[in-house]
Amino acid sequence: MFKTLRRVINLYGVHKKRIYLGLVCSLLNAVFNSFNIMAFFWILLHISNLTMAVIWQTAGILGVAVIGKIVLKFLTNVFLSASGYVVFTEKRLELGDKLKTAPMGYFSKESLGRINNTITTSMATLENFAAMSIEIVVGGILQGIAVAIFLMFFSWKLGLIAIVGIATSLIFLSKLQKISEELAPKRFAMTEKVTSDVLEFIRGIAIIRSFGRNSSSNLDDAFEDYRKMSTELEKRTLVPMGFFRATLEIFSGIMALVAALMTYFGTLEFSYGMTFILSSFIVYGQMEMLGTGVFLLEQLESALDNMDETYAVPVLKSEGESIPKDFSIEIKNVQFGYEDKLVLQDISAKIPQKTSCAIIGHSGSGKTTLCNLLVRFWDVNSGSIAFGGTDIRKFKPDELLSRFSLVFQNVFLFNDTIENNIKFGKPDATHEEIVEAARRARCHDFISALPDGYNTVVGEGGSTLSGGEKQRVSIARALLKDAPVVILDEATSSLDPENESELLEAIDELTKGKTVISIAHRLNTVQKADQILVLDHGKIVQAGKHSDLCEVDGLYKRFLDIRKSSAGWNLS
Repeated sequence: MFKTLRRVINLYGVHKKRIYLGLVCSLLNAVFNSFNIMAFFWILLHISNLTMAVIWQTAGILGVAVIGKIVLKFLTNVFLSASGYVVFTEKRLELGDKLKTAPMGYFSKESLGRINNTITTSMATLENFAAMSIEIVVGGILQGIAVAIFLMFFSWKLGLIAIVGIATSLIFLSKLQKISEELAPKRFAMTEKVTSDVLEFIRGIAIIRSFGRNSSSNLDDAFEDYRKMSTELEKRTLVPMGFFRATLEIFSGIMALVAALMTYFGTLEFSYGMTFILSSFIVYGQMEMLGTGVFLLEQLESALDNMDETYAVPVLKSEGESIPKDFSIEIKNVQFGYEDKLVLQDISAKIPQKTSCAIIGHSGSGKTTLCNLLVRFWDVNSGSIAFGGTDIRKFKPDELLSRFSLVFQNVFLFNDTIENNIKFGKPDATHEEIVEAARRARCHDFISALPDGYNTVVGEGGSTLSGGEKQRVSIARALLKDAPVVILDEATSSLDPENESELLEAIDELTKGKTVISIAHRLNTVQKADQILVLDHGKIVQAGKHSDLCEVDGLYKRFLDIRKSSAGWNLS
């Protein structure tokens, strides 16, 4: 329990002082809560000689109590609850920065549900309950001990009963903690699985409906397992939680009974006796929340473990060297694989700046993987890739990527306006610059025809636009970025005749005066390249210009023959 408290407090880092100030305010708030009993005691003490002065003094005590509680509760919320929003805003931004520098392989291994669960569930749990649990647990224990010590000054018997009550209740509290330690991580893991399965269900809803399935068996099983786990947790904590609360209630009754007997036999003055009887029913008030606090702490422990695991993001290291003005690329003896699967073997090539290079090959030959290595989405297993004569591992990943514009086959647009989607390539761009980029990308006309023009929201993933329109918007975005190296990953593979000419014109605009690397299947795209790399099973089996490769009996010539024969097909 105290180990988790330390972890939670340490999580607040430079804001740790706010936690301590919040606890002080919480304890002072408890002191002002006791002023109500003091007012009651003051009336009893003067009950035989009650005057207006005593009444006004009692009213003054109650007034101080009300003002003190309002001010201290406000300060407690500011220092404890409000600080959580500050801390976890910083934590979310920190994780975002880490994810931006992680190799793409991290995302293929890590469950999307886990990352999503960390950013939402784990952080929300910590944000909302971390400070609360500290106040409940630390405040409850300290307040119970403080009241017991206070009672010892007036009656050692009542003080001893209060201490025995606390000690006995902690026995059941420790059992509750053990059960929570066992089951809370399992429940948290189950929550993560449910999140992951829900995301999978939503992403696959079209397939589920197309096959006439009303639900996903995986998701149904996940919900059922979550229900069973939650039910088991409630059943197993019910008994120790009941005994914990019953112990406090029983000892409250014993204190009240002993105080009444002591008053009856004259060993305790009437005013003191009545005050202690009243106090006996509230002495454990804060402690009764300890059961909830302990259970919360175990949930926080699981959330902290989940957060630590997600925060252990592998980082692409760099030496922070400056990007040179020479944008030539040299690939030397590169080998790369995903875990045990080797994808690229002994790849070597040179791409001089402001030249074009087409990469072709069968599906799975390693074309996209090679392009991903060029922009350092992954690091090579062996060999090197140099940019302007310097190994790309010496550059900061963001600095390196700033020199590349990437246009993918599957375009991703944010659920935002068209203007902001284009502006993503250059955040400080003016509206005029955005319009100019759209003109060059051949998308200004269709954007202007939309009801809200550039302020049209494109929907999630650009769902309101056609494939060709999305592609041209992505090219406008790349044009605005104006990077010296352009990578086209099968950007023209799914063109329809209506969009083909405009999209090819947009690509011509994008690639003027640039180093261009394209993964392409279209013959006109390939044959115009300054050099062609032919990949087969992760190796470069041919390299050269179109005219040279046409003369050699090899994979490239067979590729051309297939393309020419398929181009001549017709439907009868």
